[in-house]
Amino acid sequence: MKIDITKAPPDEIFKDRGKYLWISLVLLSLALCGVLLIVYGIVSAGPASETLEKVALGLLIGPAVFFTYFGVKLRAYKRLGPQEKEELIVMGSKYPAIATYVKLVSAQGRQPIFAEYEAVKEWAENEVHRRQSG
Repeated sequence: MKIDITKAPPDEIFKDRGKYLWISLVLLSLALCGVLLIVYGIVSAGPASETLEKVALGLLIGPAVFFTYFGVKLRAYKRLGPQEKEELIVMGSKYPAIATYVKLVSAQGRQPIFAEYEAVKEWAENEVHRRQSG
């Protein structure tokens, strides 16, 4: 998710959150099925089945790889912790553009999310480099 703090916050920032959440839940469920098949293979008294092992590992490893990708996407929507909120306030006191962005987010009736925090942090670092260079 690309956020530009010099502009107004996106109105539909949460439009993809539900999609990522459902995809993550489906992938996590498939991985859980793989774990259950592995447990069944270990606990059952029957002979070892190579097909069962392959299916179980496929259900565990395949979805886990994609779950990691969508988990990172979902992480952008998490709420800020106390330390991150405090850091945001400090950066807002140093840079008026950050304070303005945070006020615009509050005007939308919500708190900044992790993706916005990361964008603000990146913008502040770039601003420090610009001031040192020029």
